[in-house]
Amino acid sequence: MSYSSFIPENCFPDERYESLRSTYRMWWKDRLERPIVPIITTGHPSPRKPSEYPLLAFPTAWDMSISPEKFVDAYDYHLSTLRWHGDAFPFFPITPFGPGVMAAFLGCTPVGVEHTVWFMPPKKDIPIEELHFSFDENNPYFRRVVNIVEAAMEKWRGHVVVGMVDIGGVMDVLSSFRGTENLLMDLYDSPDEVLRCVKELQELWLKYFRIFNDIMAPEARGYSQWYNLYGEQPGYILQSDFSYMISPDMFDKFVGPELASTSKHICNAVYHMDGIGEIPHLDSLLKIDSIKGIQWVPGDGEPSSRNWDELLDRILVSGKKLISWNQNPDGSAVSIAKNPGQLYFPDRYFSSNDTDAVKKYADMYGIEVKL
Repeated sequence: MSYSSFIPENCFPDERYESLRSTYRMWWKDRLERPIVPIITTGHPSPRKPSEYPLLAFPTAWDMSISPEKFVDAYDYHLSTLRWHGDAFPFFPITPFGPGVMAAFLGCTPVGVEHTVWFMPPKKDIPIEELHFSFDENNPYFRRVVNIVEAAMEKWRGHVVVGMVDIGGVMDVLSSFRGTENLLMDLYDSPDEVLRCVKELQELWLKYFRIFNDIMAPEARGYSQWYNLYGEQPGYILQSDFSYMISPDMFDKFVGPELASTSKHICNAVYHMDGIGEIPHLDSLLKIDSIKGIQWVPGDGEPSSRNWDELLDRILVSGKKLISWNQNPDGSAVSIAKNPGQLYFPDRYFSSNDTDAVKKYADMYGIEVKL
């Protein structure tokens, strides 16, 4: 069914992974004097034929007529046109199953659209007292994700890092079942039931996290998640988009304790702080020692020119890592970062023909690039 495979170890051999592990190890221990700087060049001639199959995407992920092997073959061709430099690495993201996919594993129906996936509850307005969550190994959506992780590991034997599925935030998953407005009222009317659900969901979250990592562990050369942050051990970027709408007191009661507990089970946990509505919770997040970094996203509607220096400085002064677009237009680190070793930059893409731009960018951080 598939064309001849791309051989990733020819472009990214095990010694490159060893160097990558060493770099990240130093970065987490504050011994790296520069940011993490992933660089990817595109448009390289491929050693294999193009795939006839579609890429894994939000509209296609839940199309059960497309086998996991077809998705993996399509991405195999895509990978064959890339090369990785600096702190970049071959990576297969499985985020298109949607943010908060645990809701589907527990009974919601996923509906993929162009830019995301929505999770529809089994019925509307389920009373929170009637919500009880348990693991179902035969859930078809869970099996779908398991099968694609297995297919990716079978294809690349760990030479490509397979990302963790976007399990979601516990309160966000609960909101998929209750609806946002209902859950906000539950915080006042049924706080004990909310906390019971949080406990049940947290236990399941950790179970799914272990299951997917166990599939990858025998041959994994590293781990990552939806933001493509590499780790020697399984890590994750935690989130609670629901907390955008609640007070700091509510956050400290319903969200913070779960994050503190869950992050202790994760190597180098990071928190995804999405939008200005979450800024009131920053002080609480900075007090959680087991959260090692903050990923700051201004959110929709915020002008790109807005200055976030004060917010970024609060994160950096705390000693935590800052996972964000903290670069000037020329690619240099923002001046607010007195210690550039606290910063992580997202993947930066260049055409394989634009060698001067690649080398100029890499030279800013003392990174040697071989093209």
